[in-house]
Amino acid sequence: MAVFKKLKKSKDKGVPLPEPEPVKQLDKRVGMDTYRDFFTLKNYWKAVDRKRQDSAQMMFSRYLNQNPDNAKLYPKLKNIDGATVDMTCSDSGFENMAALYLKVFDEIISTIEEKPGDVQMACDRLKSVGKMHKSKVSQAPQNFKAMEEPFMYMVKEVLQDRFNEKAEGLFQKFYAFCLKYLIEGYNS
Repeated sequence: MAVFKKLKKSKDKGVPLPEPEPVKQLDKRVGMDTYRDFFTLKNYWKAVDRKRQDSAQMMFSRYLNQNPDNAKLYPKLKNIDGATVDMTCSDSGFENMAALYLKVFDEIISTIEEKPGDVQMACDRLKSVGKMHKSKVSQAPQNFKAMEEPFMYMVKEVLQDRFNEKAEGLFQKFYAFCLKYLIEGYNS
């Protein structure tokens, strides 16, 4: 008695294989060469998102340390000394502001992921954030540029040994994209 039966080959090839999905195109405004580059950035960003609160506070505290006078621009930060605040600060105003700043970047990545071929919604969101900072916070546009180093520092600290030249280049391109539309919104 045979344990394994020999299967008869069917003349019918069965269900046809599904057509491969077309390669996604990335809107050139993002500044990355291919959708694959954005996909890689998004995967790096997942590490940041897993440590959302720590990441936000690390970035925002570094920004305030480098620009201590800017703490006065935020009413919620009245109890904070911008020069000495660190990521372990438990002031609710500081925690909320830090989370809001990181949330903008998170929303932009999610919006681009939804429609990589047309990032107009992401551009509009960045413009509205830029415009809001002019009217409510009275920030100068160079403060958006000043946030770049704390942003890159935070990414580097979160990614640790996974932070390499490729990751650095992708996040610099992403920040340049964000910066362009933040300033455009600020100046409108």
